[in-house]
Amino acid sequence: MTSRDDLTSSGERGVHAASLFVALAMAGLGWALATGDLTYRYVAVWSSWVMPTPYRMAAVWAGPSGTLLLWAVVLGCGASLATATLRRGSVLRAWTGALLALMLFAVLALAAFDVNPFLRLPFPPDDGRGVPLEWMRPVALLQAPVGYAAMTLVMIPAVLTVMGAMGGAGWREPARRWATACLSLLLVATLLDWRRRYGDGYWAGDWQWAPVHDGTALALAGAALLLLAALRGWPANAAIAAGFVAFSLALTGLAMRRAGGWSGVHDFAAGAAGRAAAWLALAALAALVVDAMRTQQGERGIGATALRVALGSVLVGAVALSVTSVGSSTTLAVREGESARAADAFGSLWMIALEGVSRVGRQDVISSVLALRASAGGTTRGYLTAEVRTLFARSSGQPVDQFDRAGTSAGVLQDLRVDVREANTADAVLDVRFVPGASLLWLAVLVSTLAALVAAFAPSRKAESAETAEPGQMAEATEVAALVAGAQPPGGNEP
Repeated sequence: MTSRDDLTSSGERGVHAASLFVALAMAGLGWALATGDLTYRYVAVWSSWVMPTPYRMAAVWAGPSGTLLLWAVVLGCGASLATATLRRGSVLRAWTGALLALMLFAVLALAAFDVNPFLRLPFPPDDGRGVPLEWMRPVALLQAPVGYAAMTLVMIPAVLTVMGAMGGAGWREPARRWATACLSLLLVATLLDWRRRYGDGYWAGDWQWAPVHDGTALALAGAALLLLAALRGWPANAAIAAGFVAFSLALTGLAMRRAGGWSGVHDFAAGAAGRAAAWLALAALAALVVDAMRTQQGERGIGATALRVALGSVLVGAVALSVTSVGSSTTLAVREGESARAADAFGSLWMIALEGVSRVGRQDVISSVLALRASAGGTTRGYLTAEVRTLFARSSGQPVDQFDRAGTSAGVLQDLRVDVREANTADAVLDVRFVPGASLLWLAVLVSTLAALVAAFAPSRKAESAETAEPGQMAEATEVAALVAGAQPPGGNEP
């Protein structure tokens, strides 16, 4: 089958066409959400007239059926790009395109026959249910689609690794590029996971577990494993196993994100088992990074340097993440115009003053905003704004949802974070936390993301070994070299 270029080209065109039509379907669902067409069941479940238009359109990936459309679009575009960047007529290109097309067919079949987002309602309601309040934030507009795209694209280097190692094709260089690009995108998704939960009252004590809750950490481990397999020159059996493991981790992460994550993640993170697992994961990540950096010692060029910087920044970020878990917390009761004291881990005494409390109503959402002033050593260190949003039912007037947003003040060594436990018109109960190393964590992830992106597209000076090259490529290269040298090709006869 791989020798039939016409069949291979036809399959590639089919993937292009499927991606186009899925993108049109996704655009149609987005238009229905933007216009509030409540005759669709998906629109009635995941949108509401209370939501601003950008958040109604972003509800495309809020539900399980909408996320399948996003999954199919990303997978189809990734398959098209992966096949286009491989050598035309190669075995690796044919088998990679075929397997990715089969995966795309499975996703489309699931979206069409199991969780169809275009089901109609016999009687449209007056208003939709909408999404939770914590989703109605600018960072949530990017966090979900970037995470889905990043975890979906991990399947491409996994397929390249498995198909290349099984067929003896030259897979290491394309797999390295795709794995590094996926690693960069997954780091962006991890950063967005943390930033979305960093100031949430519900995640006050264990926001560090957000990538585990969203499944991003599993896909990140899979991408790192694929990168290590390509850099270390693992044998075929080990590379195939790494490809299957990485594929399984990415698929598990996607399933977790679609299912809403682990419901018991907070209890697990607060227990001794969760803390032990966190330290074990950090130690494994550090060992993986150190081993990958050793493989780059003899490499030269922009790509190798950028990859070393990315891996080193990941190691720094892992250390900073472990430091953020040793911060201190204090509960304070303060009245308007007064202040209360709190000490940080360095022994400095902070004064937290409540400047005022205001309540603002917007349709069915009431927001209580607290203005706070933080000072240490007689010097004002910053002004913070903490918020409590409450959603009330339009019919009964009873509260149905609440979202607490902490006020934060970033510092070089530590961040000051103030969560609201209770807010009245003239007083409040605050939870003051000092988080060390948070700024270093954001910086390390940002640097590693940019460096990994450079390493993914920079040229590599490490050529494929004889064991990883395709037989046809080896024969062709040997014949060309013999002709250039003025000798007869192998197997030729003397004139």
